[in-house]
Amino acid sequence: MRVVRKRHTVLPGGEALALERRLSYRFSILSSLVIRCVAAMYGPKYRLLPSGWKAMASIGRYGPVSAKEVCAHTTVQPDKITRAVDRMVELGFVIRRTDAADRRRIVLSLSAAGERAYRDIERVTRWVELALVAVLSTRERRSFNAILDKLESQAQGMLLLEKNAWHRLAKPRSRRRRTA
Repeated sequence: MRVVRKRHTVLPGGEALALERRLSYRFSILSSLVIRCVAAMYGPKYRLLPSGWKAMASIGRYGPVSAKEVCAHTTVQPDKITRAVDRMVELGFVIRRTDAADRRRIVLSLSAAGERAYRDIERVTRWVELALVAVLSTRERRSFNAILDKLESQAQGMLLLEKNAWHRLAKPRSRRRRTA
């Protein structure tokens, strides 16, 4: 009798990239925890959803900006940014104006009430982040930020600028295995 063995497929990265160790998974969890913590403040107080807070943070930091620029700074989908901006205009936090230099462009800026809300939310967010990174030494924080800078730069160049980057990154490896 012939024993049939199951073929073991080895995935790229092996156990080092198991779900609980995967970069995107871990960052997603950390991000969700911080967002939920801060949302417990700004949700009831300012009637904003996370997409609204992200849009407000982008407008507060980089404004005046267009909605397209807000999308680029937040990675939130355009339809959610549009709804968030509409909501913030309705709440009196954001002002829409026609750009004087380019009359086709609409720019967004924070109103006085929006500035107050932005500063309040930003203060709480910073305290939460400071408490989170307090477990790291000054040296670890510098190293961590340097690593994040490298990863962000790599992701921008490798993943964001090329549509379907996964195709180029995954296909050659699978072809090489078949021919080896």
